[in-house]
Amino acid sequence: MDALFPGDPQWVGPYRLEGRLGAGGMGVVYLATSQGGRKVAVKLIRPELAATPQFRVRFAREVDAARQVGGFHTAQVVDADPGAASPWLVTAFIPGPTLHQVVAERGPLPSDAVLRLGAGLAEGLAAIHRCGLVHRDLKPGNVILAEDGPRIIDFGIARAVDASSLTATGSVIGTYAYMSPEQIRADRAGPASDVFALGSVLGFAATGRSPFDAPTLLTVVQRILDEPPALDGLGGELGLLLRACLAKDPADRPSVSDLPARFAGAPASGAAAGPARPDGALVPTPTRYVPPVTVRDPAAPADPYAVTRTGLAPAVTPTAPVPSVPEPAAPVPSVPEPAAARVSRRTLVFGGLAVAAAAAAVGVPLVLSRDENSLEGPDRISALAFGPDGKTLAAAGPDGKIWRWDLPSRRSSVTRIDVASYIQTTAFSRDLTILARAEENRIQLWDVATGRTTGTFTGATTYELQEGFFGSVALSPDGRTLAGSSVKGLYVWDVPSGRTLAVHSVPEGAKRGPTGFGPDGGLLASGAPVQLWQLPAVQSVATLAGDPNEVGELLAFSPDGQILAVAQRHYTVRLWNAASRQDIAVLERHEAEILALAFHPGGRLLASAGRDGKAFLWDTASGSTTADFTGGEPIGALAFSPDGKTLAAGLDKGTVRLWNVP
Repeated sequence: MDALFPGDPQWVGPYRLEGRLGAGGMGVVYLATSQGGRKVAVKLIRPELAATPQFRVRFAREVDAARQVGGFHTAQVVDADPGAASPWLVTAFIPGPTLHQVVAERGPLPSDAVLRLGAGLAEGLAAIHRCGLVHRDLKPGNVILAEDGPRIIDFGIARAVDASSLTATGSVIGTYAYMSPEQIRADRAGPASDVFALGSVLGFAATGRSPFDAPTLLTVVQRILDEPPALDGLGGELGLLLRACLAKDPADRPSVSDLPARFAGAPASGAAAGPARPDGALVPTPTRYVPPVTVRDPAAPADPYAVTRTGLAPAVTPTAPVPSVPEPAAPVPSVPEPAAARVSRRTLVFGGLAVAAAAAAVGVPLVLSRDENSLEGPDRISALAFGPDGKTLAAAGPDGKIWRWDLPSRRSSVTRIDVASYIQTTAFSRDLTILARAEENRIQLWDVATGRTTGTFTGATTYELQEGFFGSVALSPDGRTLAGSSVKGLYVWDVPSGRTLAVHSVPEGAKRGPTGFGPDGGLLASGAPVQLWQLPAVQSVATLAGDPNEVGELLAFSPDGQILAVAQRHYTVRLWNAASRQDIAVLERHEAEILALAFHPGGRLLASAGRDGKAFLWDTASGSTTADFTGGEPIGALAFSPDGKTLAAGLDKGTVRLWNVP
């Protein structure tokens, strides 16, 4: 839970707000206390949406849907006022993490745990369908793993089963990676659509990623429509059940009413992991459906920070010793963690799901690969930066973790933040204190040291999924100005006050494009075509001529502010003189999409890297390469050390490679 923001209300109706639990496209969710002292969750619709009639209709529909299903499978509605100036909904507070958080922090679940999860979720979907509703947005973030079983939440886009049309013509509502083919085609989406989503959610639980995961939205859609699911070799009855749920034709999918029994009775694929024998081998755990249990380490029953294992549990006796991992209260100084911690997290969930609040800034020793110049870090690194003194390196990806390495001592620390629903752009402040991350139509600022949110900045909202999403974000060098670009336009905010400084709609035919500040914060480049803006007035002073469809998602200013480098769609880098407003050169050597750009501190050299794992060092005066590097896998981020002697590259599979600069 985060603290209330300065602009948050203290009361909603008769409920006193205590903190923020999260935020979504419709509103903010708070932890609150009723007049009788009960903990509740209050969902307050966003002020900018409250005056929009269609959002009031959607909110009222969510209230009605949740009331129909009841509290056993969902968060029970206890109060609501859809007609208030700022409509609100109050539900019973259900402690526990989401499935997305558990898998992101602990890794994929064993087969027997996935089967039990499938039985519980299928039972919940059956109850929803009996009320004449289709959820239409079942995803890992909408599944809470409570002590008494999984709960399905967020009925914001649920619709009646017998509705003649569940979407407006040509529109799609839901989360693409977990949509059914009929939802993507905007066809009639009935109960079978939820079955497809269930298969995708359980595939995520078993493998750690969506069965149709891909680097681009278009590829995700194509895979859902035309390709079989990627289930990482899942076999046995679990694999058969998931593939049946993920059939392209709704008529070929099993009935949701049959699934609870099938999941509960299905044997796990292979031996389920169980307690370790003295020789280190795992003893198979009998597979049967058991009610959720909570097991604590009997050696430390009074430790308020002990990790508990709740939710989906193995068929073990409560007296069996289960190791517990102490977690400190946040924030605390970094605490050493064994080098094998990253691999052993799956052991912690051998019989079910480990449920605990992750501590911020948990220190772990640096893990080196065979190459002594490589660091282990987050997968799909999207932001990478050195600290001002060159002794600290930070990285972030979509897994809800911020990694920091103290390079002289070769140690690292990990700060945990919320896992975003989508893989979106991120950027560090120059002093490494703040991480800015695009999260759908808003940008969240996170304190790198504590993992707490320090601000939320919201752009345009729309029914068209991802239309208002920010494609790029940037923080000014002093960290006081935030900018983001979407297809709705360029947004600029004052960070300390949260005040919107400017909103500029994009020109006709323009795209969302990249965003970046000049070295002194006086210039801002953004959009496609790229426009140059003068700050603090945020006035347009120049536009780079050319086809906006050729502009990629990256740009970078040289340290003296004279050169603007812009990645292009066809694997080239365009160099433009920001002072004379003239093109300098086009750099051509890449053979794949360019994913990263970084200027050398000296200003003359530019590094670029691509999806094929190749990186080049360019002399911007001659337009030629002076060195090249091979990472072996996509390189999503680059950063030079302040002394210019080291180039850090964030590789796709969780490695930061450190190269000496010739």
